Amino acid sequence: MPDEVTCSTCGKVHSLGDSERVFGLPDEIFALSKAERSERCHINTDLCALDQERFFVRGLLPLPVKGRAQAYRVGIWAEVSADVYRRIHALWSDPAQSDEPRPPGTLANHLPLNEAESVGLPVWIHLTGPQTRPEFYVRSVDHPLYTEQTHGIDGHRALAYSDRTRHTSA
Repeated sequence: MPDEVTCSTCGKVHSLGDSERVFGLPDEIFALSKAERSERCHINTDLCALDQERFFVRGLLPLPVKGRAQAYRVGIWAEVSADVYRRIHALWSDPAQSDEPRPPGTLANHLPLNEAESVGLPVWIHLTGPQTRPEFYVRSVDHPLYTEQTHGIDGHRALAYSDRTRHTSA
């Protein structure tokens, strides 16, 4: 597999290693100073709690790419209720977690490129297994992300999502 790919739309060469966008923290948590984060947050690679009042889960927002077998995935955070957070935590190591009904959440990161805001966008959270991150599915049929998730994007759009110059909290 080559380390680089040439975009058929813009003609630029892009590194495949940097092809999927990942947000390290929910935007609100990222905006806090390191001292505030340390004092107010409990954070690990998959779960985050702010003041023990607001709760976040890390997952993947899959966007099918036309002509590719695998979807482009944005590593993103969703805010969930305390009850959903506790349920996800209880099921974290359960091999049958994917059989669980999809709980609701809202996206907690701003995705560049979309004219409509993504923070606060309602999603369904699909638990996929103890060795994989949950997947988020946009619920709002009027939002451009719903259209992209339902109908897919082209390779150029996937590379545009990966442009880290468009967002500073990644």
